[in-house]
Parts: sequence; structure tokens; C-alpha cells
Amino acid sequence: MFRPSKLRTHLLQAQQAGYCPDEILDGSGISWREIESLQPLDLDTIATLFDYLARRTPPGFAIRAGYESKVRNYGIVGFATMSMPTLRHAFDYWSRYYLVSGDPIITSVSEHGDEWRMDFRPRCRMSTAAQHFCVETSIAALEPVIEELTDSPPGTLGIDFSSERPATKGAYGIFRTRNLRFNQESTAYYGKRRDLDRPIPSSDADVSEMFLRQCDEFLAELTSTRSTCERLEDLMRASVGSIPSLEEMASALGTSIRSLQRELSAAGIGYQELVKRYRIRHAKLLLREKRPNVKEIAYMLGFKDAGSFRRAFREWTGESVGTWQRSMSARSQSSPAERNQVRVS
Repeated sequence: MFRPSKLRTHLLQAQQAGYCPDEILDGSGISWREIESLQPLDLDTIATLFDYLARRTPPGFAIRAGYESKVRNYGIVGFATMSMPTLRHAFDYWSRYYLVSGDPIITSVSEHGDEWRMDFRPRCRMSTAAQHFCVETSIAALEPVIEELTDSPPGTLGIDFSSERPATKGAYGIFRTRNLRFNQESTAYYGKRRDLDRPIPSSDADVSEMFLRQCDEFLAELTSTRSTCERLEDLMRASVGSIPSLEEMASALGTSIRSLQRELSAAGIGYQELVKRYRIRHAKLLLREKRPNVKEIAYMLGFKDAGSFRRAFREWTGESVGTWQRSMSARSQSSPAERNQVRVS
């Protein structure tokens, strides 16, 4: 169960723009009062509520809402981010603790030559509208957040969007760069690598340590109600580029390997089978995205290369990646009656 801090922030922005939060949430079974008081919700419910927000606000709202975001809007995670020594530390911290704010988007930072890049991916199954909204608010928040943290404008080199080019760029003109590309394989922000070394003037080691401790406690509390399998999958999602060993998982959960194995045995599954289940589910989710990058999917799921991923996928499904994608595409274009006759993957 997660506190919907990010959702509350954007509903407050919608309210300030003249939209009624309760009308936005009408039909969801969740009231604005519950969101405003940060009543814990499961992440799938939060993702569904973002769908309501996306569909009941006008085009461009997500970009403007993201650009108007302040670091402190994200509660303890925001204040902790402000206490980090450099921008690199701040982004590493955010990627680790984003769950505290109930954010259904995963961010990961990589460095290449003179550039750095932040990628944005859904953490759970989301509607296209909800995913588009969450990614746009996240990527739009980067430039103002960098300036807020470092007191200097960002060195934005470009922004990729996996979504279609809008009929009119409208709100997209708010970005500092004109290098905006649409219909890309993934959504990503590119900046100057040296920006990551920028010091954060409000950095405070003692405050940072206090917030880190509190965030660890919050994460422990948030995940304590989740099953062992769910908690392990949370750690897999956070470990982009690798799958932790059973020993590493036991250490992260503060337990012994033997105790963890007993818990998995009680759940009727072994660790390697859990890894396989996680990879199958998320491979299918990522392959349903428009123009998926197989090499990137292989990396995200901890495979050493795209070839290894392709071989594993064939073993899981009995089909090649391309055949499975064509089958899914044909299914999505069929009539409801025809879809009901197709075996569910």
C-alpha cells in the first residue's frame, strides 16, 4: 500500500486550474478526501486513478502540471532529495525511493560520453492515457527540478517521447530545448553529463541521514503488508539491468537465505520460478509498447544481451518475439467477438 503523494499533487494543481477533484474521481470509488489525506492505496488503484485524471483534464495539462511541480511537493522524498550533495545523488535517491510517493513510473539514469540520460517506464500495468500522463508530468518536472535544486538552468540536450506527435505542440513549447522527438522507442531526457556533478546548495549530511532513515522506515512499512513474492518483485523492478541473487534479496529484506526460501516454499514457488514469472509478465508488458526496443527490454530484465532474451522468450511462449507481437497486434485490431475466441496469453 502506497501513499498517493504524486497523485495528490496533480489533483491539487487541477483544482487550482478550476477542475473539481471529486468530479475527476467520480466513478472510481475513491474520494478526493481520501487522496488529500494520503490514505494508502495499492499501486494498481493509483494507476487507475491517474487514468481518470488523464481523461478528465485537457491536452497539455500534464506537461504544465509537471513543469509547475516543486521538489517539496513530494513530501519526505522531496525534502530528502533537497538535502543530497549533488544532482547525481539526488537522482539516484529518487530512483530508489520513488515508491514512497506512490509514483507508478520507474526512472533510471545512465551516463554515456558527455551526456546523461533518464528513462521513464511504467512500474505496473497502466492504461495508455494514464501512462502518457504520468510520463509527461515526470519528464516535464525535470528542468524546473534541476534549476530548483542547483539554482542554475539545466543543460537540456533533447527529449524523446514514445507517444505520437501532437497536432499542436502547445504546452511542449515550455521546454528549454526545441529538440523534441516523437514516435521514439522510449521516453527519455538527455542532458549534459557535467550537470550531474552540480552541488546542491541546500545539501545537509545530517538532514540527509535523517530523511534516509525515515524513508527506509516508510518503505519497510509500505512493503510489510505485501507478500514475500510481491516484495521480491518490487526489488526486481528497482534493480534495472540485473536480477539480484537470492542472497542479495535476503539481505535487502533483512532476513536469512534459509528463511526466505521457507517463505517462498510456503507460497508454492521457488526463487528462479519467481524470476521467470516476473520476466515473462514484464516482457509481454514492454513488448506491447509502441516500437519496443528489444535490446533495452533485455537489459531491463537482466539478460546479458538481446539474443539471450529472444531465446528465453521462445522457450516461455513457444513463439519468437516478432511472431508474438504480430499476434498481439492482430488481436488488438479484431472485433470484441473475435477477441473472445482468442486464447488469452
